[in-house]
Amino acid sequence: MEKNKTGKYLKYAIGEIVLVVIGILIALSINNWNDYRKDRIEEKNLYKTLIRSLNNDLIDVRDKSVILDSAISAQRIFITNNSFESISSKYPFSEIRDLINRVGQTSKSFVPNISIYNKIMQNNQIDLIQSDALQMQIMALYDRAYWEYKDLDASLENQYLAGINRNFFGNISHRVIMNNWTALREDESRENYDALKKDCREIYFLSLSVKRSMFNCEQEIEVLLESLNNELKL
Repeated sequence: MEKNKTGKYLKYAIGEIVLVVIGILIALSINNWNDYRKDRIEEKNLYKTLIRSLNNDLIDVRDKSVILDSAISAQRIFITNNSFESISSKYPFSEIRDLINRVGQTSKSFVPNISIYNKIMQNNQIDLIQSDALQMQIMALYDRAYWEYKDLDASLENQYLAGINRNFFGNISHRVIMNNWTALREDESRENYDALKKDCREIYFLSLSVKRSMFNCEQEIEVLLESLNNELKL
């Protein structure tokens, strides 16, 4: 009889242990599910934050790309006209003055917002993104395309400041303070035309490189935005 009681107690104890283990496993499963659900909510919020930031970057890079295109076009005109007489035979001075103004816009820079990405990386939030391909897309834009552009743009800025800003624009600075281009006289432009042409030639090819890098950023932003928006729909 004692043996039978012992067997029953043992079975009861084992049953209790099994129930406790099952309860623990269920609790862990529920906790893991809650953690997963919270991570997916954070992941979606991360996408929304990136989308807002990238949409602003896209607007900025398109705006600055138009300005740089205009500056490059003006540079090309000065480079291909060897003398002031040559260019003045094709354009009235009001247009020449506008072309000079456009060259002065060469250093207008696209400024990508990398603070969001830095925060994501510092807080290890990149791991919230389940898609490895999407993680690689994000890092390719911020760690490669943006940095390549910033390096080229910094080089152009330095060359612009050391060249045309110091030389041609330095010579006529008393006329273009506060962008008062209408104060620029034709005789001053003629006198400093050789410096303008030389400085345009020196920044032309670097301007083209910056333009290509800017276009690459624009394309990668568009592709990444499409991927992020698709992830939000899932």
